[in-house]
Amino acid sequence: DCDVRIREAQLAELMPWLRDGEVDLALATFPVHEPGIDSGPVLVSEARFLAVPVGHAFAGRDSVSVEDLATVTMLQLPDTLPDSLRADRTPATTPAGHPIRTGRTAATFQEMLTLVGAGHGVFPVGANVRRYYARPDVVYVHLHDAPPLQWGLLWRTDNATARVHAFGAAAYDLVSAHR
Repeated sequence: DCDVRIREAQLAELMPWLRDGEVDLALATFPVHEPGIDSGPVLVSEARFLAVPVGHAFAGRDSVSVEDLATVTMLQLPDTLPDSLRADRTPATTPAGHPIRTGRTAATFQEMLTLVGAGHGVFPVGANVRRYYARPDVVYVHLHDAPPLQWGLLWRTDNATARVHAFGAAAYDLVSAHR
């Protein structure tokens, strides 16, 4: 009894769409700790990879460590995204406290990959990106000691209707059946 429409939100649009009621639910990477925004359970968990330009020193390696991020420039997510998500995806320091150079900000995921391919920096992504965003100018290298990238549903706290919860439960049941 729901009218489900699938829409692709660009990076900078996600939270404004959710907050303004443009969408009732959003599938996004966690963590999102924002006032007025609730999240459901983790639906998908995947290994993290680092998108690097083809000619980069990391491009020929099987994997890199999160400590290696201290030697690169990290492209940034838009400031419309929650601080909790930006800190997880594009941290300012490595776990040992070494600073990570900040690079340019991209408004869309395609722009992010174009900046990577052009040599402006690197960006952490989930394993699925290797399949859906194969590019001749970008190599995806496993971040072997990074925590998994987690995905789930977000919704406005004041829009936590029975339908929103039912959709979240159905999504969880669907992915659980295919694990």
